[in-house]
Amino acid sequence: MFRVFAAVIAITVLLGGVTGCGSGDRKTLRVLAAASLVDVMNTLTSAFHDDHPEVTVQVDTAASSELVRRLASGADGDVLVTADTRTMDQAVEQKVAADPVVVATNVLVIVVPQGNPGHVTGLDFFARPGARSVVCASEVPCGAAADAALAGIGATPQPISRAPDVRAALGSVTRGEADAALVYATDARSAGDKVETIAIPHAPVNQYPAASLTDAGRDFVTLMTSSRGRDIFTAAGFGVP
Repeated sequence: MFRVFAAVIAITVLLGGVTGCGSGDRKTLRVLAAASLVDVMNTLTSAFHDDHPEVTVQVDTAASSELVRRLASGADGDVLVTADTRTMDQAVEQKVAADPVVVATNVLVIVVPQGNPGHVTGLDFFARPGARSVVCASEVPCGAAADAALAGIGATPQPISRAPDVRAALGSVTRGEADAALVYATDARSAGDKVETIAIPHAPVNQYPAASLTDAGRDFVTLMTSSRGRDIFTAAGFGVP
Protein backbone atom coordinates (compact mmCIF):
# COMPACT_ATOMS: atom_id res chain seq x y z
CA MET A 1 0.00 0.00 0.00
CA PHE A 2 1.41 3.38 -0.90
CA ARG A 3 1.40 6.62 1.05
CA VAL A 4 -1.65 8.79 0.54
CA PHE A 5 -0.69 12.31 -0.57
CA ALA A 6 -2.55 15.56 0.03
CA ALA A 7 -4.30 15.21 -3.31
CA VAL A 8 -5.69 11.85 -2.27
CA ILE A 9 -9.12 11.30 -0.87
CA ALA A 10 -10.21 8.25 1.05
CA ILE A 11 -13.93 7.66 0.87
CA THR A 12 -15.27 5.08 3.26
CA VAL A 13 -18.75 3.71 2.67
CA LEU A 14 -20.34 0.49 3.76
CA LEU A 15 -20.60 -1.67 0.67
CA GLY A 16 -21.40 -5.32 0.07
CA GLY A 17 -21.29 -8.09 -2.48
CA VAL A 18 -17.75 -7.21 -3.71
CA THR A 19 -14.72 -9.30 -2.85
CA GLY A 20 -11.97 -6.92 -1.79
CA CYS A 21 -9.04 -6.91 0.59
CA GLY A 22 -9.50 -6.38 4.28
CA SER A 23 -9.88 -8.20 7.56
CA GLY A 24 -12.80 -9.98 9.21
CA ASP A 25 -16.15 -9.10 7.69
CA ARG A 26 -14.89 -5.74 6.42
CA LYS A 27 -13.53 -5.64 2.89
CA THR A 28 -11.86 -2.85 0.98
CA LEU A 29 -12.15 -1.90 -2.67
CA ARG A 30 -9.40 0.48 -3.80
CA VAL A 31 -9.98 2.78 -6.77
CA LEU A 32 -7.00 4.63 -8.23
CA ALA A 33 -8.35 7.62 -10.15
CA ALA A 34 -6.98 10.61 -12.06
CA ALA A 35 -6.91 13.86 -10.08
CA SER A 36 -9.66 15.39 -12.23
CA LEU A 37 -12.05 12.70 -11.00
CA VAL A 38 -11.80 13.66 -7.33
CA ASP A 39 -15.31 15.18 -7.14
CA VAL A 40 -17.29 12.77 -9.30
CA MET A 41 -15.85 9.81 -7.39
CA ASN A 42 -17.81 10.92 -4.33
CA THR A 43 -21.05 10.49 -6.24
CA LEU A 44 -19.98 7.24 -7.87
CA THR A 45 -19.06 5.63 -4.55
CA SER A 46 -22.38 6.77 -3.09
CA ALA A 47 -24.20 5.15 -6.01
CA PHE A 48 -22.15 1.99 -5.56
CA HIS A 49 -23.25 1.93 -1.93
CA ASP A 50 -26.85 1.45 -3.02
CA ASP A 51 -26.12 -2.02 -4.43
CA HIS A 52 -23.14 -3.12 -2.33
CA PRO A 53 -23.70 -2.41 1.36
CA GLU A 54 -20.73 -4.16 3.12
CA VAL A 55 -17.33 -3.15 1.69
CA THR A 56 -15.14 -0.11 2.33
CA VAL A 57 -14.31 1.82 -0.84
CA GLN A 58 -11.12 3.87 -0.82
CA VAL A 59 -10.46 6.31 -3.67
CA ASP A 60 -6.88 7.47 -4.16
CA THR A 61 -6.37 10.32 -6.64
CA ALA A 62 -3.19 11.61 -8.25
CA ALA A 63 -1.81 12.36 -11.70
CA SER A 64 -2.52 9.43 -14.02
CA SER A 65 1.16 8.86 -14.76
CA GLU A 66 1.89 8.76 -11.03
CA LEU A 67 -0.82 6.16 -10.45
CA VAL A 68 0.64 3.94 -13.18
CA ARG A 69 4.11 4.36 -11.71
CA ARG A 70 2.87 3.31 -8.29
CA LEU A 71 1.13 0.23 -9.67
CA ALA A 72 4.28 -0.72 -11.58
CA SER A 73 6.19 -0.39 -8.30
CA GLY A 74 3.87 -2.87 -6.62
CA ALA A 75 1.08 -0.72 -5.14
CA ASP A 76 -2.30 -2.34 -4.53
CA GLY A 77 -5.46 -1.41 -6.40
CA ASP A 78 -8.70 -2.89 -7.73
CA VAL A 79 -9.62 -0.25 -10.32
CA LEU A 80 -7.53 2.20 -12.36
CA VAL A 81 -9.08 5.21 -14.11
CA THR A 82 -6.76 7.52 -16.06
CA ALA A 83 -7.38 10.87 -17.75
CA ASP A 84 -6.17 9.78 -21.17
CA THR A 85 -5.70 6.66 -23.25
CA ARG A 86 -1.94 7.23 -23.59
CA THR A 87 -1.37 6.73 -19.87
CA MET A 88 -3.66 3.69 -19.74
CA ASP A 89 -1.77 2.25 -22.71
CA GLN A 90 1.41 2.55 -20.63
CA ALA A 91 -0.30 0.65 -17.81
CA VAL A 92 -1.30 -2.11 -20.23
CA GLU A 93 2.21 -2.26 -21.71
CA GLN A 94 3.64 -2.60 -18.19
CA LYS A 95 1.11 -5.37 -17.49
CA VAL A 96 -0.47 -3.61 -14.50
CA ALA A 97 -3.84 -3.21 -16.29
CA ALA A 98 -5.77 -4.96 -19.04
CA ASP A 99 -8.92 -4.58 -21.12
CA PRO A 100 -9.68 -0.91 -20.38
CA VAL A 101 -12.97 0.68 -21.41
CA VAL A 102 -13.64 4.40 -21.91
CA VAL A 103 -16.09 5.68 -19.27
CA ALA A 104 -16.02 9.47 -19.79
CA THR A 105 -14.52 12.34 -21.76
CA ASN A 106 -13.32 15.82 -20.84
CA VAL A 107 -12.17 18.94 -22.66
CA LEU A 108 -9.44 21.48 -21.96
CA VAL A 109 -10.39 25.08 -21.05
CA ILE A 110 -8.66 28.23 -19.83
CA VAL A 111 -9.39 29.38 -16.28
CA VAL A 112 -8.65 32.88 -15.00
CA PRO A 113 -9.38 34.59 -11.68
CA GLN A 114 -12.65 36.49 -11.42
CA GLY A 115 -12.28 39.78 -13.28
CA ASN A 116 -9.55 38.35 -15.54
CA PRO A 117 -6.76 40.61 -14.21
CA GLY A 118 -4.30 39.29 -16.80
CA HIS A 119 -6.64 40.22 -19.67
CA VAL A 120 -6.39 36.71 -21.08
CA THR A 121 -8.25 36.17 -24.34
CA GLY A 122 -6.92 32.88 -25.64
CA LEU A 123 -4.14 30.33 -25.89
CA ASP A 124 -1.58 32.88 -27.08
CA PHE A 125 -1.27 34.06 -23.47
CA PHE A 126 0.41 30.75 -22.57
CA ALA A 127 3.13 31.33 -25.19
CA ARG A 128 4.15 34.74 -23.86
CA PRO A 129 7.44 34.74 -21.92
CA GLY A 130 6.87 36.24 -18.48
CA ALA A 131 3.09 35.88 -18.55
CA ARG A 132 1.74 34.41 -15.32
CA SER A 133 0.42 31.17 -16.81
CA VAL A 134 0.50 27.61 -15.50
CA VAL A 135 0.08 24.32 -17.34
CA CYS A 136 0.45 20.75 -16.19
CA ALA A 137 3.67 18.80 -16.58
CA SER A 138 4.01 17.28 -20.05
CA GLU A 139 4.05 13.71 -18.73
CA VAL A 140 0.56 13.97 -17.21
CA PRO A 141 -2.60 13.99 -19.36
CA CYS A 142 -3.58 17.64 -18.78
CA GLY A 143 -0.05 18.70 -19.72
CA ALA A 144 -0.01 16.60 -22.87
CA ALA A 145 -3.36 18.12 -23.85
CA ALA A 146 -2.03 21.63 -23.15
CA ASP A 147 1.04 21.02 -25.31
CA ALA A 148 -1.18 19.70 -28.11
CA ALA A 149 -3.53 22.68 -27.90
CA LEU A 150 -0.66 25.16 -28.14
CA ALA A 151 1.00 23.19 -30.93
CA GLY A 152 -2.30 23.55 -32.79
CA ILE A 153 -1.76 27.33 -32.96
CA GLY A 154 1.95 26.96 -33.70
CA ALA A 155 3.01 27.99 -30.21
CA THR A 156 5.20 26.61 -27.44
CA PRO A 157 4.14 26.85 -23.78
CA GLN A 158 6.04 29.44 -21.72
CA PRO A 159 4.49 28.93 -18.25
CA ILE A 160 5.87 30.23 -15.00
CA SER A 161 5.49 26.69 -13.67
CA ARG A 162 4.42 23.18 -14.62
CA ALA A 163 1.91 21.70 -12.18
CA PRO A 164 2.10 18.03 -11.11
CA ASP A 165 -1.60 17.50 -11.83
CA VAL A 166 -4.68 19.38 -12.98
CA ARG A 167 -5.91 20.26 -9.48
CA ALA A 168 -2.57 21.87 -8.71
CA ALA A 169 -2.85 23.91 -11.92
CA LEU A 170 -6.35 25.02 -10.92
CA GLY A 171 -5.14 25.93 -7.43
CA SER A 172 -2.52 28.28 -8.85
CA VAL A 173 -5.37 30.42 -10.22
CA THR A 174 -7.76 30.17 -7.26
CA ARG A 175 -4.92 31.19 -4.92
CA GLY A 176 -4.00 34.16 -7.11
CA GLU A 177 -0.56 32.80 -8.02
CA ALA A 178 -1.28 32.80 -11.77
CA ASP A 179 -3.42 34.79 -14.17
CA ALA A 180 -4.39 31.73 -16.21
CA ALA A 181 -4.14 27.94 -16.26
CA LEU A 182 -5.14 25.20 -18.65
CA VAL A 183 -7.41 22.68 -16.92
CA TYR A 184 -10.35 20.44 -17.75
CA ALA A 185 -13.87 21.81 -17.99
CA THR A 186 -14.93 19.78 -14.94
CA ASP A 187 -12.13 21.25 -12.81
CA ALA A 188 -13.14 24.76 -13.84
CA ARG A 189 -16.70 23.91 -12.86
CA SER A 190 -15.58 22.65 -9.46
CA ALA A 191 -14.03 26.05 -8.66
CA GLY A 192 -17.39 27.80 -8.94
CA ASP A 193 -17.29 31.60 -8.87
CA LYS A 194 -13.59 31.67 -7.94
CA VAL A 195 -12.71 31.52 -11.64
CA GLU A 196 -13.93 32.51 -15.07
CA THR A 197 -13.73 30.05 -17.95
CA ILE A 198 -12.61 30.76 -21.50
CA ALA A 199 -13.41 28.11 -24.09
CA ILE A 200 -10.69 26.91 -26.47
CA PRO A 201 -11.75 26.46 -30.11
CA HIS A 202 -11.12 22.90 -31.26
CA ALA A 203 -9.83 21.98 -27.81
CA PRO A 204 -8.39 18.48 -27.37
CA VAL A 205 -10.87 15.94 -25.97
CA ASN A 206 -9.46 13.50 -23.44
CA GLN A 207 -10.94 10.04 -23.05
CA TYR A 208 -10.98 8.46 -19.58
CA PRO A 209 -10.42 4.69 -19.68
CA ALA A 210 -11.07 2.45 -16.68
CA ALA A 211 -9.70 -1.03 -16.02
CA SER A 212 -10.55 -3.53 -13.32
CA LEU A 213 -7.28 -4.74 -11.85
CA THR A 214 -8.85 -7.55 -9.81
CA ASP A 215 -12.12 -9.46 -9.81
CA ALA A 216 -13.22 -7.14 -7.01
CA GLY A 217 -13.01 -4.12 -9.28
CA ARG A 218 -15.36 -5.37 -11.98
CA ASP A 219 -18.56 -4.18 -10.32
CA PHE A 220 -17.22 -0.66 -9.95
CA VAL A 221 -16.22 -0.50 -13.62
CA THR A 222 -19.66 -1.87 -14.50
CA LEU A 223 -21.24 0.99 -12.57
CA MET A 224 -19.18 3.56 -14.46
CA THR A 225 -20.23 2.13 -17.83
CA SER A 226 -23.91 1.75 -16.87
CA SER A 227 -26.65 4.25 -17.67
CA ARG A 228 -26.54 5.38 -14.05
CA GLY A 229 -22.79 5.92 -14.24
CA ARG A 230 -23.15 7.89 -17.48
CA ASP A 231 -25.77 10.08 -15.81
CA ILE A 232 -23.40 10.74 -12.91
CA PHE A 233 -20.55 11.69 -15.23
CA THR A 234 -22.80 13.93 -17.29
CA ALA A 235 -24.16 15.70 -14.20
CA ALA A 236 -20.56 16.41 -13.16
CA GLY A 237 -19.79 18.02 -16.52
CA PHE A 238 -18.03 15.12 -18.22
CA GLY A 239 -18.90 13.83 -21.66
CA VAL A 240 -19.68 10.16 -22.12
CA PRO A 241 -18.76 7.71 -24.91
